[in-house]
Amino acid sequence: MTADDAYRNLRAGAAVLGRKYRAPFFAALIAGLCAHGYAFTNKLLNHDEIESLFGKGATVTSGRWGLELVKVLFPDWSMPWIYGIVSLVLIAAAACLMLETLDIRGGALRILLPAVVVSFPSLTGNFCFMFTAAPYAWSFFLATFAVFLLHRGGTVRFCLSIALLVLALGIYQAYIALAASLLVLVMIRDALDAERSVSGIIRFGVKALGALLLSVALYYGVTQLVFRLTGAEFNDYVVQNVNGAVTLPRRIRMAYDAFWYIFSFRNFYLITSEPLRWLHIALGVLTLASLLWISFRKKSPLHTALTLVLILLLPLSICCMFLIMSRESIHTLVLYSFVCVYLLMGMAAQRIRKPAHMAEGLLALALALVTVGNVYFANMCYLKMQLQTENALAFYTVLTTRVMNTEGFDENTSLALVGRQENLLHSFPEMDTELFMGVNRDLVNIYSRENLIRFYLGLDIPFADEETTQALEEDPRVLAMAEYPYDGSIRRIDDMIVVRLG
Repeated sequence: MTADDAYRNLRAGAAVLGRKYRAPFFAALIAGLCAHGYAFTNKLLNHDEIESLFGKGATVTSGRWGLELVKVLFPDWSMPWIYGIVSLVLIAAAACLMLETLDIRGGALRILLPAVVVSFPSLTGNFCFMFTAAPYAWSFFLATFAVFLLHRGGTVRFCLSIALLVLALGIYQAYIALAASLLVLVMIRDALDAERSVSGIIRFGVKALGALLLSVALYYGVTQLVFRLTGAEFNDYVVQNVNGAVTLPRRIRMAYDAFWYIFSFRNFYLITSEPLRWLHIALGVLTLASLLWISFRKKSPLHTALTLVLILLLPLSICCMFLIMSRESIHTLVLYSFVCVYLLMGMAAQRIRKPAHMAEGLLALALALVTVGNVYFANMCYLKMQLQTENALAFYTVLTTRVMNTEGFDENTSLALVGRQENLLHSFPEMDTELFMGVNRDLVNIYSRENLIRFYLGLDIPFADEETTQALEEDPRVLAMAEYPYDGSIRRIDDMIVVRLG
């Protein structure tokens, strides 16, 4: 085959996929705009978003060297509208690839499954950190495309899938769980259809596991090479949160516990309300029963046994980051792979012969409810961020006004903010996001408020360095001051205006 033939085949395939997935793609875009449009049209702030207005955060030192590479595509400006739309398009395309990879054909399910994927709380979490939203969406797409290529077979596709997965991990390591879970779903699909031999499915599983391990090894090798070339090393956050002291059996137990807790305690807000939690439990039980019934109906004990094993492996693949990281470091963004549970539900529903339409219809109704719940939750989170943003801006506007009106303020003055302000800013407990990563009470914390004052309030005053600020915390003159906002909480000490926040 010549290069021209390959190009024509690629164009023809893309055209077929475009016609086939036009409706799912646009359904995903509509659902995504309903869920996240508010974040695209407002500049919402939290601690990291303030700090990384003109950056990608910790890149190489977090092992995310791919974030440096994608700056060519996504420059270092946190632009909500552009990066929001780009992210939504990439996730919608990835959702369509999932349908194609798993051969999900049901009409309503082809519309609602992408809608669930783009409204899922993990993507809401991504948009709370808009400065990395588009690169993470690109990583999500690459991981999904890598699985699509791998399951189609062939040496060239295998090598390309490895390369895409390594790049995806270089941007955001957690999407190894997405790739692993999709590969488990591919094997469940083959086991349910029983058109492929058990030995063939196992061979594919070995190949898939090898691809994942090779990708992780190559990613680690590239990371070490980047460290050698740049002189960087893993930062404290990574080092402290690697599960090095925990045994493998304990890590596996943690992964299964976390999966169960998602259903039982609504951890991470992957399930957004109490009624939807019970709906998920009911759907989980019905899906498991349906899969077992479908498998037994095939009258192939080996396929049935393999299906059971793969179903048991799926929670481990979804929560496989618990095998590496500590429990405390796992948050909503990391568990985007949970969307594979909905894909499994779709695979089960479309394989029930009697009553097939009823099963697909009931699941479609359930997925519609989940999507609506996700949309409401996303908009609640964004509203909370908006209120917290206005709260913080008002707080620091008053503070900086008082600083500039302090006796002795001049062009040689620097500003020292001593202590924290968490108890002074309203945390909006009326909108509970306690277990959700992205919107939290620590809106403007000790390392981002300098940027808030400089970039959002326009006061380009020099700030005292960290060492000086820490010394001031023990200075008797500061300890004698009142706490902000009371009289005596702001005064000039030496060549600094000191504000004692607490």
